[in-house]
Amino acid sequence: MQFGPLTLKRCRYGWMLYSGPFIGKCFELYGQYSEAEVRLMRNFVPEGATVVDVGANIGDLTLPLAGMVGERGRVYAIESHADNFNVLCANLALNQVRNTMPVNAFVSRTADVDTGSATWGPHAYVSDRWKPKFVALDDLGLEACDLIKVDVDGKELEVLESGAMLIEQFRPVLYFEDDVREVSEPLLEFVMKTLGYDAYRHPAPIWEPENFFGNPVNHWAPKNMVSLMVVGIPRERKVEVRDLHRISRPDEWWELE
Repeated sequence: MQFGPLTLKRCRYGWMLYSGPFIGKCFELYGQYSEAEVRLMRNFVPEGATVVDVGANIGDLTLPLAGMVGERGRVYAIESHADNFNVLCANLALNQVRNTMPVNAFVSRTADVDTGSATWGPHAYVSDRWKPKFVALDDLGLEACDLIKVDVDGKELEVLESGAMLIEQFRPVLYFEDDVREVSEPLLEFVMKTLGYDAYRHPAPIWEPENFFGNPVNHWAPKNMVSLMVVGIPRERKVEVRDLHRISRPDEWWELE
């Protein structure tokens, strides 16, 4: 069904309103988005968990996270762009998701931060009409936190710094994007040295052949779109993440075929 530029389809985790060339295209063709990320997070999100989803977008990963935590759990879905936030709320409502709090805010320690993108323009993360609200993760007032997922296209360090006290208190698993080389080293320095986490690389393909719609055609062939994600595990847990490359130094960069 079409609603202006938005399409509504029944997808893997429920009804989804979507548009756009990447996340939207995945739902259009495959009925799911980046299931590799979902599978990884499932290892660290038990029923009853509390999860923070920063860069929730339209709820593409929020809905599966809400299913993981169940009725006893909580998801804080934070999206800074007003247009995406409206679709996020619609998708939560369409699926009667009651364990998720949507938050329309830009995550930062202060309001004195650049909300634009050199690649995507000044309104990549925020509306061109509405001024963004700013919130630090430390100010959410959480009573628990098991996982923090961050996908904000190069602003990951600012997000994690805003939650330093929260992270120190609850020691959640961190799952964040690391695809901007200029900011990668300070980001990993903060996670590995300041926070005391072990870090593992997780290149997550957004398409896979065994998808919800059973569509065998890779829209991005001959290559695949890959999210360059990192898993952070508190060092005191002494947990080895199998099959993932452990990052040895903060200045180490991806080695992909």
